[in-house]
Amino acid sequence: MGITDRVILTLYTIVMAAIAVVLILITLGILPVDYFISEIAALPGNWEYAAGGAVILLISVRLLMAGIGLLGDDSTLTLADADTGKTVVSKRALEDYIADIAQEVYGIYGVKVAVTMEDKDTIDARIKASLEPGVNVFEITEEVKDNVKETIKKVVGLEVKNIEMKFKKIKSNGKEKV
Repeated sequence: MGITDRVILTLYTIVMAAIAVVLILITLGILPVDYFISEIAALPGNWEYAAGGAVILLISVRLLMAGIGLLGDDSTLTLADADTGKTVVSKRALEDYIADIAQEVYGIYGVKVAVTMEDKDTIDARIKASLEPGVNVFEITEEVKDNVKETIKKVVGLEVKNIEMKFKKIKSNGKEKV
């Protein structure tokens, strides 16, 4: 689900929560039911209400489709698309594989990876990891970058253009510091 869908979902949830609160207040007798009955009675013939209902219906369908993955499926990367067929790899599989490659380097642990496809032959990777004490950050970074670029090129055939590394923790004397 993309950021646009998340914003729409947040607004939609707030509107539905407000409607639920109004219904609860009517049910408890705190808000007068007569006002709402007169408003509902005035609905026939008012196209504005029909348009509002149509918008809510469209938003509901969009959120449902985004939720079950029918819209903007960016969870796979197409490696090849030829007459004989298509080669697709799951983004999650690629991210897990890069995490495994990074963790093979001494001093790295707790690796999380996010991959984006820049074009059909190139990817970018954001690697978040933690470090063991006493390792050289710059040497580790270069080793991880070289290993990832070389292995992904060999195994998947994609060029890794940009690797951004972020270290979130460094272990020290048996305690982790943030």
